[in-house]
Amino acid sequence: MSALAVILAIAPVNALPGQNINTVIKWAKTRTKLPVLRYNNEAYGYSGTKGNLYFYVNVTLPNETVIKEGITVSRDPNVKFTRKNTKAIKLVQDIYSYNLANDFNKSRYITKIDRDLFYRGKKFAYIAAEVQDGSAFQIIELSKLHQEIGNAKYCQTHVCDI
Repeated sequence: MSALAVILAIAPVNALPGQNINTVIKWAKTRTKLPVLRYNNEAYGYSGTKGNLYFYVNVTLPNETVIKEGITVSRDPNVKFTRKNTKAIKLVQDIYSYNLANDFNKSRYITKIDRDLFYRGKKFAYIAAEVQDGSAFQIIELSKLHQEIGNAKYCQTHVCDI
């Protein structure tokens, strides 16, 4: 096995929170399940839809570092982003990697705020929710988990632009 193959086997290429948006855009083009991503001014990020799958990436400006990624699957009652739903775990694995799907699957449930369920993995934090006509899954940096929980609590008693 070549040195490059060994490196890729150990650390598969993924586009995740903390990376530059250009890395994510290049990576998304290699994932057959993902749509073409287009910039969305209102959402401060990139998004696209392919069939019943909506994928988005939020970035910080001006350095365009990814702060959050999300998948929403509509009109498929068999996909619920929970740690026990094998179809959802398989979708995360197919889009990202076995390692990320396993991190979510073994993550620790933290709290529920409104419709959002918060989980802490070893590498990332996750937010899952049942949304109108579907199920949503978000990946955030571990260091942002408490901030996201705080934002969700704030939005329970204040008007938030979500």
